[in-house]
Amino acid sequence: MIVQFVIKFIPSESKYLWMYSGAYVRGFLYWVLRRINRIFAEELHRSKGLAPFATSPVFKGEDYSIEKLVEGERYSFTISVFVEEIGEALKDYLMCIDKITFAGMQNELCSVDVRYVEDFGDEVVRKFGVKFLTPCYFRIPNLHYRFVPLPLPQLLFRSLARMYEAYVSRLPRSYREWLDSWGIAVSSCKIRTERITLKKGMWSVGFVGEVGFSIPDDTYNEEFSRITSKLLRFGEYSNVGGGRTSGLGVIRRL
Repeated sequence: MIVQFVIKFIPSESKYLWMYSGAYVRGFLYWVLRRINRIFAEELHRSKGLAPFATSPVFKGEDYSIEKLVEGERYSFTISVFVEEIGEALKDYLMCIDKITFAGMQNELCSVDVRYVEDFGDEVVRKFGVKFLTPCYFRIPNLHYRFVPLPLPQLLFRSLARMYEAYVSRLPRSYREWLDSWGIAVSSCKIRTERITLKKGMWSVGFVGEVGFSIPDDTYNEEFSRITSKLLRFGEYSNVGGGRTSGLGVIRRL
């Protein structure tokens, strides 16, 4: 089960963000987890495994590229937690405060919306679109962790499958083999790359925009089509690719 939080706040002062706002959201989450359980937070921070959460950057309306917080205006960010116990502890904390420490300021907490998600559907898909709202990139470990800022379907759905198997349920091994055999193709692409700073001396490049995908007739498989649909819905909570715990790889199915 995924526990998703949409947190709305009003800055106490105007302030430029010197790094990507998703990195601030990640820092906020670890700050809260340390207050709840310092030992667990430190172990989670040191872990090299798949972190059980994903975040968005700070956004206002449909704008996910906030570089400055303006005093008195309302902003939002989301946190999705894949372990129910952590989600409940986070909910208990957020429900008993009226201010949040964020970007080095004490800010007014407007609201916290909590959603529990455990059904990702399994409809049949043949053609579908994905909007990459925040920069997305993929890593290929066996190529010295080469970074790939392209919407390659093999990398996209392998990334989603890895997260899904870690926190939801197993998938057939044959699905990955199908992906590697170009079971899914890119049918249209309108993207651009963006460079963002995650912390001092550390930056990343990813792509944003809209991409159309299709399952060609000669590779169509109903079971794999349903898995693909399920992974897309899951990905709207988990993000995809590298840096997803810092608000990268936020996607929406079109």
